[in-house]
Amino acid sequence: MALTPEDVLNKTFTQTQFRRGYDEREVDDFLDEVVAEMRRMVKDSEDLRARAEDGGPTTTSSAAAPAAAAVAGSGKADEALTRENRDLRARLDKEAAARAAADKRISELEQSGRARDEQAKGDDARLGKAQQGADERIATVNARAKEAEESAQQRIAAANAAADKAEAEAKARQDESAKAAAAQPVADTDGGAGQMAAAAGGGAGASGLIALAQRLHDEHVAEGTTQRDKLIAEAQRKHDELVASGQGKHDDFVRTGQAKHDDFVKTGQGKHDEFLKTGQSKRDQFVGEGTTQRDKLISDAQAKSTTMVTEAEAQRKKILDDLNEQKSRLEAQVAELTTYERDYRRKLKDFIGSQLKGLETNASVAPEPSSKV
Repeated sequence: MALTPEDVLNKTFTQTQFRRGYDEREVDDFLDEVVAEMRRMVKDSEDLRARAEDGGPTTTSSAAAPAAAAVAGSGKADEALTRENRDLRARLDKEAAARAAADKRISELEQSGRARDEQAKGDDARLGKAQQGADERIATVNARAKEAEESAQQRIAAANAAADKAEAEAKARQDESAKAAAAQPVADTDGGAGQMAAAAGGGAGASGLIALAQRLHDEHVAEGTTQRDKLIAEAQRKHDELVASGQGKHDDFVRTGQAKHDDFVKTGQGKHDEFLKTGQSKRDQFVGEGTTQRDKLISDAQAKSTTMVTEAEAQRKKILDDLNEQKSRLEAQVAELTTYERDYRRKLKDFIGSQLKGLETNASVAPEPSSKV
C-alpha cells in the first residue's frame, strides 16, 4: 500500500507504561515504511529517468532538456528528503542519548541513596555491637557479683559450721561438767559451786562464739549485698550511657542519611523531570518540524513526480509523433523510390529492347569475311 502524507500526519503510536514517550518498535516500523516509500519513489524517478533517456532521439536534444532538468530536480528532491530524514533520525538519537543520560543520573542518585541506607545499616550494626558489648560487660559484672555472693555464702557457711562446732563443744563440756558435779559428794559445797561456775563460764563462751559467728555472717552478707548492688548500679549506669550514646549517634546518622537521601532523591527527580520535560518538548518540536518538512518534501516530491510523469508522457507523445511523421515521410520516399525504380526499369527495358532491335537490323549490312584458297 502506498504511503500518503495523510497517513504520516494521522499516524499514532502507543504510549509507554513506565516512562514518557512512544513505543520504539512502532516508531522504527513506521520509519521503515517511510524509508520503503521513499525508496519506491526514488526507484520510480529512476525508472522515469531511464525511460526518458531511452525514448529520446539524438536529433531532439533541445526537447529532451526539460525532461533531464525535471529528472535532476527529482534527484535533488530525493537527496533533500533523504537528508531531512537523516537529520530527523539524528535528532531522535540525540534525544534518546539525553534521556539515557537522565536515567543514568537517576540511577546514580538511587545508588547513592542505597549507599546511605547501607551506611545507616552499618551504624545500626555498630550500635548493636555496642549494645552487645554493654550486655557482655553487664554479664561480667553480674558474674563477679554472683562470685562475690557465692564467696560470702561460703564464708557464711564456714562461720555457721564453726559456730555449730563451738556450740557442740560447749554442750559436750557442759555435759561433762554436769556429770562431774553429780559424782562429787554433797558436802563439798565450795567445790561444787566452782564446778558449776566453770560450767556456766563454758556456756557463756559458746553463746559468745555463736553471737560472733552470727555477727560475722551478717557483716559478710551485708558487705556482699552492698558490693553486688554497687557493681550492678555501676554496670547499669554504663549500660545506660552506652545505650543513650549509641541511640543518639544512630538517630543522628539516620536523620542525616535520610535528609541527604531525600535531598538526592528530590534533586534527581527534579533533574529527571526537567530532562524529560526538555526532551519531550524538544522531541515534540523536532517531530513537528520533521513532520512538516517531511510532508512538504513528500508533497513536493509527489508534485514533481506528477509533473515529471506528465512531462515524460508529453515528451514520449511528442517523440512518437515525430517518429510517426518521420515514418510517414520515409514511407512516402520509399513509395517514390519504388515508382522511380519501376519507371527506370521500364525505360531501361525499352531502351535495351530498342538497341537489340537496332543490332538485328544492322547485322545484314556488315561485310562478309574473305575466304582464301
